[in-house]
Amino acid sequence: MKQEEEPPNNQNSYSENNNLENIIPNSLSHKNGNSRKWRAWHEREVPIKIQGKNTGSGVRIKITSNQMKRDLEIKYPNSIWKDYPKENKVKLVDNITYIFTAHLPFLLKGNVRLEYNTSYPHSYSWASQCFMRFLPAYWYLCKGRRGTTVFPILKTMINSRARFSETKDVPPVFPETVDENIIIPFTFGKDSFLTYNLAKEIGLNPTLVYFNEPTEEYARRHKLNLIKKFSREQKEKVYYLENPLGSLREFGEGWFGWELALTSWALLSLPFAYHRKAGYIVFSNEASCNDFFYDKDNMKVVPDYEQSDQATEELSILTQALSEGEVYTTTFLQGLYELAILAVLKHRYEKNLRYLMSCWAETEAAKDKRWCADCSKCARIFVFLTSLGIDPQKEAGYKDNMFLEKYERLFNVFGKPAAGTGFDSFGINRDEQILTFYLTYLRGNRQPLIKKFAESPAFEEAESRFNELVDKYFSLHDEFVTPPQWKKKIDRIFEETLKEIRKEIKALRK
Repeated sequence: MKQEEEPPNNQNSYSENNNLENIIPNSLSHKNGNSRKWRAWHEREVPIKIQGKNTGSGVRIKITSNQMKRDLEIKYPNSIWKDYPKENKVKLVDNITYIFTAHLPFLLKGNVRLEYNTSYPHSYSWASQCFMRFLPAYWYLCKGRRGTTVFPILKTMINSRARFSETKDVPPVFPETVDENIIIPFTFGKDSFLTYNLAKEIGLNPTLVYFNEPTEEYARRHKLNLIKKFSREQKEKVYYLENPLGSLREFGEGWFGWELALTSWALLSLPFAYHRKAGYIVFSNEASCNDFFYDKDNMKVVPDYEQSDQATEELSILTQALSEGEVYTTTFLQGLYELAILAVLKHRYEKNLRYLMSCWAETEAAKDKRWCADCSKCARIFVFLTSLGIDPQKEAGYKDNMFLEKYERLFNVFGKPAAGTGFDSFGINRDEQILTFYLTYLRGNRQPLIKKFAESPAFEEAESRFNELVDKYFSLHDEFVTPPQWKKKIDRIFEETLKEIRKEIKALRK
């Protein structure tokens, strides 16, 4: 009889030196008799119970856990929610409940298991896409507070999960919509005003909806006044919707939850779209939302992925899925940079500047003024306005001169990115800012920060790149998002206006 051979001593074999104790991690072994009861991986998770409910006037979200307890409800005005079909409400509650709570694992401790009483939402994969695309931006904004790399946040994403209930799948019911009827989530910023005016000029029928976020404690006061003034003077109705659900987002300078803000507004806009038979939800996403850079680890950082052209197209798929393919999501401004948007507003729709508010309004500095002068956005818009020959204090409601030296930290042309967590803190719009500082100088402004800029290397850079920068920031760029039925009209308006603006700007050097 042939003698049995010993098994080879490799990693796939078992021997005295490769026993069970050596295979499993020390933390799980029973050495020295100190046994520890092992739990299944799902039992190590922290359960967060989340209930979404149709209240008859809107959506209620109730959260129950050791770490968090919330009971919040959003109520629609008039009969907007009442007239929305029951079938549609079921799906919308599923998606609204998830989209306002999907980020909670980032804010809570441990491996979180979100347990929903609602069914699997259409927005689940879309939210995961947004979180993944935002990872490098999260780290860039949170550096020094959450570890040394993006890994801790990625770990939270992978280790946490959501569990949904089984419910009957009910397809939505939507009337045939009218393309010319559009919903504009309206913020009273420059982009919203340009979108609104464009829509009116090319013969569309916009419905304006302002979503008041809980973090906007001071903005609420100012915008209520602006809504009343704008509605009275322009004979235009603005729907005002309090959004308590927004209090689930991270407050202050945090971004968790805000990476899905536009998605939440798109979902909340669907009952308005049904009511108005609107074929489009029109955001105001601009060219700079596509800008990105690579960080020191060669990670691609997109500061605002949700407003990029790709994200706009993907968000449209979501609204179509919840409306029988009737409601699309789009933007008219993807071909313009921020400076061009303000320039077109000034040259074509100047009367709207008196209603303008683009401030973050997150600190007490905004308590009594709609431009807080304490955020990089206020600083950026201030110099953009002056570069176009607009006096921010006389024509746009500023109370402060932001060219004083104490505001230097809020600009990104003096050697380092702007303070805070706004778009400017990434530094990628530096070229746009050095152009605006240079144009302000050419217009004769000699305030302290303009003089300091004139003595810096950035001044010489702006001077040598003048034509290049003007052509970039005052031109219409190729894009594929604007609906084709209106693209020619919109492009013609932009091209005709910007041609005159470039001519005027370049004449400043003569």
